Amino acid sequence: MLLDVVLATLLGAVFLVSAGLKVADRTGTAVAAATYGLRGHLARTVWLPLVLVELALAAGLLAGIRGAAWAAAAVLGAFGGAQAAAIAAGRGGAPCGCFGARGRVSWGSAARVAALAGAAALLAATPAASVSSAVRGGTAAAAVLVATVLVLRARSAGVPAGALELEEEGPALGARLEQLDLPAGEVRLAFFSAQGCRLCRALHPQAERMGAVSFDEIADAMAWQVADVPGAPFAVALGADGTVLAKGTVNTRRQLASVVVTARERAGLEADRPGGREVTAASFQPSSRRGFLAAAGGAVAALTVGRTIGSFITPGDADAFHFCGHTFTTDSCPHPTGLPRIDRRGFPLRAHDGATVDDLGRRINAAGSPIHDDGSPMLDADDRPLPPATRTRICKAAGKRFHISTQVDGSWHRCCEGHVRRLMDCCTTASHRINGDRALKGYCYANRHVFCVMYFQTSVPC
Repeated sequence: MLLDVVLATLLGAVFLVSAGLKVADRTGTAVAAATYGLRGHLARTVWLPLVLVELALAAGLLAGIRGAAWAAAAVLGAFGGAQAAAIAAGRGGAPCGCFGARGRVSWGSAARVAALAGAAALLAATPAASVSSAVRGGTAAAAVLVATVLVLRARSAGVPAGALELEEEGPALGARLEQLDLPAGEVRLAFFSAQGCRLCRALHPQAERMGAVSFDEIADAMAWQVADVPGAPFAVALGADGTVLAKGTVNTRRQLASVVVTARERAGLEADRPGGREVTAASFQPSSRRGFLAAAGGAVAALTVGRTIGSFITPGDADAFHFCGHTFTTDSCPHPTGLPRIDRRGFPLRAHDGATVDDLGRRINAAGSPIHDDGSPMLDADDRPLPPATRTRICKAAGKRFHISTQVDGSWHRCCEGHVRRLMDCCTTASHRINGDRALKGYCYANRHVFCVMYFQTSVPC
């Protein structure tokens, strides 16, 4: 095929995929904007002009407009320069906003952008060949199709449709919960919420439309105790005789609906036919599934707290979380101060104030020397300043401690303490696990799986 058509199709597809992933993961785009010095409201809204520019460039390239190639070269060159500046400023490894939340700023990513900019410049300098409108239209359609498939594939990777159902959380499947006062029906839904839970408030209208009865953590404490609910929001579906058919922690309307769908399937009920079969404990085969918090980050539509898939993240709650933003059987990575807070490069920070600490958990200054909270140096018995200790990336330290190979592969986002929190998977191929589900895949690549979880508190408001 003619060179200019090939280059135009390639670059057009790249811009289409990039725009699609920015729309799908607006939270990740906002976090990446902070890498380039954008903060606050600007970081939250920058995704829209970026998407519009990329879509316009894609349209121009696929239509064969020569000026679009020069514009694409300029935009890619500017983005490459921004990445180089971020690396020079010490922000290497931070989100780059390239293709979803997994992309990170590095010399490799900068070289990739430079290569694309070169391709755009070559396209602009290449004499336009005479190509029929049918050929150019066909290649444009192919580019759109490929971009759509890639975006949809990225969206489907890690977005669980079902509720998070764990055997040890909530009432046992097959047990009887006749104490709950629910209206008669083949499948009856109980929705457990808590005061101050924004996600609960967002899901409450959907729960009401599904005929659910809501139980508040304080006002209906006895119901919470009977159902052994781990935290809000939580849903339990009962059969006509009070048998627990399905349960799970829910983040979205789709997950809430999945509790009812699962209950009907287990009871042998069909959507268009009443009746069913006897349900016993043996009827249930709880499956191991990816943690539902995996959705925002990566190249997927964000699983938002308080809104449906695809909207910008809103403040969440820590009622059932191992730490704010995280709820799954996988534990947090070992950290010198407890909660696994890290900086952009993965080194330990003190959770409550973000102070830089060493591997012993001591606050340190810019030179790495241990200091007190007032900034004065820590002294030994002879009044001499203590020597610096090592400072190791948390994921790497976890690998050393448990004698396994580890690396950070992916992340997702939640809103905590008024700012977007980036949760990061420390992954391994080893079978050893700190805690949790052996099938947990998370955002780990290849054959790696989640070993433990860390978090980075961004400056992006939510």
